[in-house]
Amino acid sequence: MRCVARALLLVAVLIVAGCSLFRDPRVSVAEIVRITAPDTVRAGTTFNVTATAVLGYLGCAVYDHCDVTRTSFFLELRAWTRDINKGVAYPCVTISKDLTFSVGPVEQDEFRVIAHQPDGSTTQKTITVLP
Repeated sequence: MRCVARALLLVAVLIVAGCSLFRDPRVSVAEIVRITAPDTVRAGTTFNVTATAVLGYLGCAVYDHCDVTRTSFFLELRAWTRDINKGVAYPCVTISKDLTFSVGPVEQDEFRVIAHQPDGSTTQKTITVLP
């Protein structure tokens, strides 16, 4: 019984720590500085949402990928940036990228765009959906 408990504990530790154990240390969450979308739309109308992500300030960084979750009530995103300068800071201008998504809320009420920030907080934009 003890062996089973130890094995389960080891599996639980690996599952909880797995993301950070195998993650590339050069990849980090990018700051979303602006969300551009209409304030009001009609239900069933497709429109674009653009999020501007800052990839780096004083280093050479590139866009890595974006995690996106879409429902009829929200668009949730987390942009990832990757440092490619191997630890050496170069005097570069701010590097940013516009990420554009098409969305179409089907029900009236509110539609939210939720962007995750590097410090764990979120930036949100609420769009009113009319009938």
